[in-house]
Amino acid sequence: MAKFKAYTKDQLLLLPRSVNEFIPEGHLASLIDEVVERLDTRSIEQKYSEFGQHTYHPKILIKLLFYGYAVGERSGRMIARRCETDTAYMYLAQLYKPDFRTINDFRSNNIQELADCFVVIVRLCRELGLLSVGQINIDSTKIKANAANRRTKTRDDYERWLKKLNKRINQIFTEADEVDSEEDERYGDKRGDELPEEINTEEKLKEKLEQIQQRFTSDKEKLNLTDPDARFMKGGNGRIDIAYNCQAAVTNECLIVGSEVITDANDRKALALMVETSEANISEAIREVTADTGYSSYENDAYLSKKNKIGYIPDQQMSRDNPEAQDPYDQDQFTYLKECDEYICPEGHRLGRVKVRRQDASYRKWRQVIYQGTSCSSCPSKTLCTTQPYRTIARDDRKALREQMRARLRSKEGRQKYLKRLTTVEPIFGHLKHNLGYRQFLLRGVEKVRGEFRLMCIGYNLKKMNHLLAAMG
Repeated sequence: MAKFKAYTKDQLLLLPRSVNEFIPEGHLASLIDEVVERLDTRSIEQKYSEFGQHTYHPKILIKLLFYGYAVGERSGRMIARRCETDTAYMYLAQLYKPDFRTINDFRSNNIQELADCFVVIVRLCRELGLLSVGQINIDSTKIKANAANRRTKTRDDYERWLKKLNKRINQIFTEADEVDSEEDERYGDKRGDELPEEINTEEKLKEKLEQIQQRFTSDKEKLNLTDPDARFMKGGNGRIDIAYNCQAAVTNECLIVGSEVITDANDRKALALMVETSEANISEAIREVTADTGYSSYENDAYLSKKNKIGYIPDQQMSRDNPEAQDPYDQDQFTYLKECDEYICPEGHRLGRVKVRRQDASYRKWRQVIYQGTSCSSCPSKTLCTTQPYRTIARDDRKALREQMRARLRSKEGRQKYLKRLTTVEPIFGHLKHNLGYRQFLLRGVEKVRGEFRLMCIGYNLKKMNHLLAAMG
């Protein structure tokens, strides 16, 4: 009896194997194949002409990109190589072998249509019962732009650069005039009046510099030549880079239901955007929202209250809850008496209402009541409390909402809900940046970057979706 199965290197198959046999049951590539087949790709298909050489169907390239972003291989060259060696890619490509330029051009030319697939996949997860929308957890991460930091300059810097460039272009033309006698030898069979490549390059740079100058809104503003939409931002590692602020809203099942990219390093203005984007994506109202201190502001507290949503967002002062680290004369140690509209200081003295300040600008509206001490001059603890003649406290009308938020976070249920975000949204960014290596974008411009970030989120959601479906049996 033979010990081994038949081993014949040059054995021919009577019938070719089916491409469906290339991957095992329950493989991620199989799910991506099914999901993409359900997508409406007519908007992409209409971009192709009826004439000329037949090209790859958009769904094939979409499958390759989705799978690549899910497993951390977004390079067009890497994906093209995998189509020749990796059975999952070969299965998705139907044994075709698109080259890297085809893949890269398809992604760049159809990034908006690819980004729109994010919403379709989120709604598919909802239809399959894979997510609940009672609570969303919002967080952000900074991802470096595809641009060099040194190319970020002020308006004055660009003006000096343009002057040097004009001087260099004039110098090149002068040198060209001086060698007219050697024209035949220099140009050979050409006409002899073509611009040297160096001038062509410098002229293109000059044109780009002039375009950037038109985008400045102030002398202090800084714009990057390569990607003018990107801004300097401080990342989690403390390093300041030209980057984008990437926002994600995640359910308790660790599925991303909201994905946005903004050019402001501050997260406060993104809260309403993420809540409304997530609700639009899932066509359902969100009841509870958690986020870290970067999203805390009176405006956001008022927004959540107006929209009848329960927030769990600690403010920057809540870290002082530790009695050992707390200033005994901090404003939070003063007791507000609502019935008589006054404060009582830690020494038992009253601070009465003295005036009202307000701002009614369209971009920001607030009203503050100012309270002032009456017995500060004779108080033995005055030097510990204030350096001014009298201690004053400004109470915003929205202070009550902030106090409600703090009380909610200090409750047992509130702590559990807030801690939930530590195991949902934060690990996703760790997976994207550490495990998959997505620390820098490939595309440029906020619109294309937003599309690429959604491709990252699509890849993550599809992988998570595959795990959830497998767990459901």
